[in-house]
This record gives sequence, C-alpha cells and structure tokens, in this order.
Amino acid sequence: MTAQPPHAAPSASRPSSKTALLWLLPLFALYAAGLVLPLGITILQAIDLGITGWRDLMANSLFTNAAWNTAIDSAEITIISVVLAYGIAAAIWRGAPTTRAVLTTLVVISFLTTVLVKVVAFNALLRDNGAVNAALLALGVISEPLHLFPGKPAMIIGMVQFAVPFAIFPILGVMLRMDNRIEQAAQSLGASAWQVFVHVVLPLTLPGVIASALLVFVICTGFYVIPATLGAPRDQLLANVVALYALQLLDFRVASAIAMVLVVVVSVLTALYQRAERAIR
Repeated sequence: MTAQPPHAAPSASRPSSKTALLWLLPLFALYAAGLVLPLGITILQAIDLGITGWRDLMANSLFTNAAWNTAIDSAEITIISVVLAYGIAAAIWRGAPTTRAVLTTLVVISFLTTVLVKVVAFNALLRDNGAVNAALLALGVISEPLHLFPGKPAMIIGMVQFAVPFAIFPILGVMLRMDNRIEQAAQSLGASAWQVFVHVVLPLTLPGVIASALLVFVICTGFYVIPATLGAPRDQLLANVVALYALQLLDFRVASAIAMVLVVVVSVLTALYQRAERAIR
C-alpha cells in the first residue's frame, strides 16, 4: 500500500469567480449610483445645452470671471503652498526624532481638521474686530483695522492653510528616500551648503515638488466651501458658479456644462499627477 503524496490531500473548495463577482455586485451598484450615474446625467445635460448654449456660456462674464479666478487663484495657492510645504518637509526630514514627531503630529492634526472648523477659526481671526487686527492695532503696525474677511485675503489664507498638508507628503516622501551619502560626497568635493541644495537636493526632490504642485492645483480647482464662506461674491470660483446655477437659478444644463469643464481639467491634471507619482517611485 503506497502512501498518498501530501499534495494529493483534499483541499477546501474555493469560491468560483462567478461567486466572487456576486459578492462585488453591491460595491459595483454603490459605485454606479454614486459616481457613474450622476456623471452620465451631467454629460447628457451638458450635451443638451447645445452649441448655441455653449457659445453663450463661453461669452458669459460670470463664467469667464470665475474661470479666470479659478486659474489665477489656484496657481497662486499652489506656489505658496508648495514653498511652505517644502520648508516644513525639510524641517521634518532634517529634524531630530522629537522635532520630527512633533511637526508630523501638527501636520496630521491640520490634515484631519474639518473645513467647517477652519472656516469658523478664520472668521474669528480675520474679521475686522478679530484677533489679527487686534494684535496689529495693539502693536501699532496699523492705525485702523484691515478688511480681510470676507474677501480675497481671507479666502487665500484659508485655501493655503487647507492645501499645505496635502503638499507636504509628496515632497517628504522623496526626501526620506534620499541617500545622505550623496550630500556628503558633494560637501567633500568643496560644495557649500547652498550649492549642495541647488545642485543636489533640489534636483533629486523635484519629482516630489511637481507631484505636490499638481495635487494642490487639482484640489484648488474644486474648492467650494472656503470661497463661499471666506470670499466675497466677486472672488467666487467655478465650483461656486456651478452651485449658483444648480441650486438658485435651477439651470441644470448650464451647471452641468460648467461641471464638465471642471471634470475635464481635473482629469487631465490627475493624469499628470499620476505620471509624476510614478516618476517618484
């Protein structure tokens, strides 16, 4: 009597691929109901607007001003956020373990704080009788309160504060993977600290900077709550115009057309961000 080989022992039956697909059906249904169906309705509404409607939209000053605000403000916020994020990421990278832990904790806390809490805080800080104006008046820097809220200064500050944590992580991820021996080699050849940064550190971290900038710009194009609560009516972005047409004017075709413009722009930027992220790896 021969012994049965170990691999011939009966194994538990595995579920078939059809059974696995049945388990995934609720997920597919939820995904379709939450994204695919609304996106399809938006596309149909935008197409239903027609060529004449699209021509009128492109000539509409409300749309063109909002598009211009979105492009300019997003670029400004991206530059400011990436510069600030680079400095914070470098401080975390270079810091001692305690400093690194404290700074990382502060970044995570800012990242997890809800937009509503931030809006309320900036309201208290930036209004005419707020903490910022009170401090500047007490120091004698200004003779009368600065009008920061509501307006573009408050909106820019709020959007930058929201975007900086998102900008930090791509840059920090690249920095943490850098080999310190490269800098030591440059220093041993007589390079100054500034030369090491310009010719070694900055080029090696550039993929993280590009990915960070693209991510922040994508986030900025979809801002709605912060411009609506901290900004003035003339400072509204495209997302606010979509809400205006959909919720107040009840013109869903125009709202869908503007939304499709945002979708196309965000899709292109997201594709570029993914390419930059792959370059980091």
